[in-house]
Amino acid sequence: MRHEFKLSQGGRKRLIARWNALLISLGIDPNEHFAVLDDLLTRHAEPQRYYHNLAHLEHLFTLLPAQPHLEFAIWFHDAVYDPTRTDNEAQSALLAEQSLKRLGVEPLLTQVVTAIILATQNHRSDDPEAALFLDADRSILGANPKTYTAYAQAIRHEYAWVPEALFRERRAWVIQQFLSCERIYQTPGFAQLEQPARENLQRELRTLVQRTSEG
Repeated sequence: MRHEFKLSQGGRKRLIARWNALLISLGIDPNEHFAVLDDLLTRHAEPQRYYHNLAHLEHLFTLLPAQPHLEFAIWFHDAVYDPTRTDNEAQSALLAEQSLKRLGVEPLLTQVVTAIILATQNHRSDDPEAALFLDADRSILGANPKTYTAYAQAIRHEYAWVPEALFRERRAWVIQQFLSCERIYQTPGFAQLEQPARENLQRELRTLVQRTSEG
């Protein structure tokens, strides 16, 4: 299970190089701020992460334009990830604000980044840039069935502390929230994932209901 979502060969080096290039593009010396990157790499390698890890970041970088606000949002949006808490997004946004201040990033850019991260709380936004990020973040919902099944299993592992019956109930509620949306994906670039995502979600929901009925 742990190996379903892992960095591709050389992925860690590519992520580090991408971070360094991002800072250099903003006139920031990455060598003076290695502690920020080291903290992010450590956080995304925490043992409770079966899906929300460095491989997730690597995938998002393939989906989104190389723009500072989006790149920083990728790095920080799941930086705080404790499945036993309900304030991960707010804490991740706070960490981003504090870290970007340490880096000397302009306040306006920091505000944009934190707004994108906070939008992941309810996965809806009227801001086009945030909507694009959200669509990329939930692109896994429209993956091929095998990958989606592995994703669903990874989420269960991340919430291993939740009793099975309660997990099924909460997971079913989350899925129903997605299915009740007029559109899961808000931007044209991800519209082709709409139908596969709905099929994946409906299939998982049926499985959850079946297991519940079986006791």
